Amino acid sequence: MTASRLRYLAKLAVLDRERGFEYDGYASAAAFLMCRCGMSARRARREVFLARSMGRMRLVWAAVASGRLSFDQAATLAFAQHRFPDQFAADEEMLVDAAGGLSVGDTRRLVEHWCHLHAGPDGPQEQEPSRLYLSETMDGRGRLDGDLDRETFRVLSAALDGLTGEIVAATPKQELGSASVRRGEALKELARRHLDRGAAATDHGNRPHLIVVIDWATLTGDRPEGRSEHLDGTFLGPEDARRLACDAQVCRLITGPHSEILDLGRTRRTVSATQWRALRHRDRHCRFPGCRRPTTWCDAHHLISWWEHQGPTDLDNLILLCRHHHTLIHRRGWKLTGTATHPTFTRPDGTTLPNAPPQQPLPLPA
Repeated sequence: MTASRLRYLAKLAVLDRERGFEYDGYASAAAFLMCRCGMSARRARREVFLARSMGRMRLVWAAVASGRLSFDQAATLAFAQHRFPDQFAADEEMLVDAAGGLSVGDTRRLVEHWCHLHAGPDGPQEQEPSRLYLSETMDGRGRLDGDLDRETFRVLSAALDGLTGEIVAATPKQELGSASVRRGEALKELARRHLDRGAAATDHGNRPHLIVVIDWATLTGDRPEGRSEHLDGTFLGPEDARRLACDAQVCRLITGPHSEILDLGRTRRTVSATQWRALRHRDRHCRFPGCRRPTTWCDAHHLISWWEHQGPTDLDNLILLCRHHHTLIHRRGWKLTGTATHPTFTRPDGTTLPNAPPQQPLPLPA
């Protein structure tokens, strides 16, 4: 198992170094793994990080191959190498010998102590940047994880502590949740207050906020079994939707002939705020095969022909593409044909990119 995983990481290193992922239009090796192998974004980035470290920590990976170190220990040492590359090259053999036989936790403490020794006047003066991971779980909930620098940690702690104090002061003692529950409520309030501020940036004329798609009959209670969902398609209970609507801006989006105009033809080049809402509802994310970048990262692309070639700014001639894949179409020789509901992407060499991942993705060791 160790040997097969090492071979896999070596092949991934070649894919990353030679940018083989670009053949299928991916922006990175991590994006390739996410689509072709079904990995989460966090795991895909970690795999690429480990693959890149193979050429920089030969003694470490030789120890992994011989069984002296585990893959988790190698990952811990890789972060140290990334932070202090020159010092690590000089101390690699010593660190491998010291980590041999240690648990992962003890290896982490060893690396933290080693990094502390090299963070003095002769070491890097900048802290590692904060990293935050936010992902959706199977049941539609979310998982938040991160690694914050000292200043960010203290700023966020102060903000949450202040809001937690407000929650405690305004809630009867017998109704207070645990400390973790109160912090969760404080984080939601922090985000809500930012979005409610008039200074919050707009997205194609629309203020960013929680967006819910619900049939009017469902909202009014006439047909409770109708559609009620978040913009990404996640189910939302009708009662929860009606609760949110009590203090929300309700936007009517109707596609019938007597409703609000969505297709503006040649009257304007850029999409209106109304059209943008319709595009977000229809496409949900970048439409490039395998890409799930959210609509906030996307542009509205004229599908059949662009404005300069007399293409109308109508919904059936628009499709959402993230900035990377939009650039592929305009500057890198890729072609986009078909319709908004059935687009076809063609590589610069004339071959067509499948609209779905292959039936047999890149095999990975267990």
